[in-house]
Amino acid sequence: MAHRTGFGKLERTVLSVNRLPPDVRVAIVQFKNALRGGGNLQVFGNRDPNGGGSILPATAAGQVYYEFQVGQARAPTVEFPTLSGSRRLVGLVDAGRNLLKLYFSDEHYAAGSWHQLQYP
Repeated sequence: MAHRTGFGKLERTVLSVNRLPPDVRVAIVQFKNALRGGGNLQVFGNRDPNGGGSILPATAAGQVYYEFQVGQARAPTVEFPTLSGSRRLVGLVDAGRNLLKLYFSDEHYAAGSWHQLQYP
C-alpha cells in the first residue's frame, strides 16, 4: 500500500518494495551490493531540469545521493556501449555508506516522478 509523506513541492508517494516490478527489486539488490562493495556509483545532482531547485529533500552534512540505473534503454552496441534508460533508483547515503532512504522513478527526467520506497 502506498502513502504520502512530506508536504508541498517535496511531497512524495511512499511505495512498498514488495509491490515493485521484479527488475526494480533486482536493481535494489544490485545497488546495495555496489554500495557495500565500494562500487563506482554516480552522484545524483538533485537538480530540477526545469530550473525549479531540488527534486528530492536536501542532504545533511556528510550525506550524498547516489543514482543507479534500472534496466537499459536498449541493448548496448559498439557505438553506444552505455546507453542509459530513464528509470532510476536514488539512495540517500551517509558518510559510513549506510543507505538511509531510497527513491525510484520510471521517468527521472520528469518533475514530480520520484517515489520514496519503504526502506529498510
